[in-house]
Amino acid sequence: MIQKLKYKFSHTFNGIIWNTVVLPEEETMLIEVRNHEQRQVMFSAWQYVQDTFRWEDVMLEEPWWINLNAAAHGIILFTIYLDTSNPDKKGILAYSASDLKLLWWNNDFSISSIEGSNVLGISTKMGTKDVVLDLLSGKEIPSTQSAPQPSSVKLADPFLKPSLYYEGTAHFSTVKTFLESRLNLMPVVALEYLEHDSKILISYYTKENDLANYLLVLSHAGETLLHEKLDESLKGIGQDTFFILSGCVIFVKNKRELISYFL
Repeated sequence: MIQKLKYKFSHTFNGIIWNTVVLPEEETMLIEVRNHEQRQVMFSAWQYVQDTFRWEDVMLEEPWWINLNAAAHGIILFTIYLDTSNPDKKGILAYSASDLKLLWWNNDFSISSIEGSNVLGISTKMGTKDVVLDLLSGKEIPSTQSAPQPSSVKLADPFLKPSLYYEGTAHFSTVKTFLESRLNLMPVVALEYLEHDSKILISYYTKENDLANYLLVLSHAGETLLHEKLDESLKGIGQDTFFILSGCVIFVKNKRELISYFL
């Protein structure tokens, strides 16, 4: 008897799930949801092991021109757009992940990345200048001061993300042939593929007027463990339409519903 994947969690938000960022040390996924009709953006912190929300549907002081950018060491970084007619004019807001309390801000900073306790980015006040901020305080670290080097120990990525293959590539053709011969499926345009723990996960598109997107999970013997329609009436493809986190496959269905299954 085929053992199907066991359902774990789902939650439907009042808007489109726009972005997610993971704080693995706190087993928390931060979720940005945008409601275009009301021009509001809300943020939630989902504890993905317990399946509870630390906080949910919180709207910050700026209701729309702000987005979730990155997080590390218990601090969430948001990008705020200071001039809606000029998207290059950005600032950064740092909040505590535990209670969403504002810690510091900088009104002339476009974030590039986080390295250790340093936030790397660009200031555009006087030309373009590379700037490094301290993550905990928001204070600028002088360029003459040597920044701590990242650890030489590479930490495991909390995400396992699929590889994207476009139609016309050898990888796409191989998977397409398999899906056609075994399941009579006709993938088009592109697909995402990942093998994990004796399972094969494929996100593929079919032509149904516009494009429809499906997630298929198979055992290595080719048995179907999950086959779920993620979305339809699509004009183009997505990327990272599913990922693996903490032993589960997680995906968004119909743009608003976050779902996870045990693998």
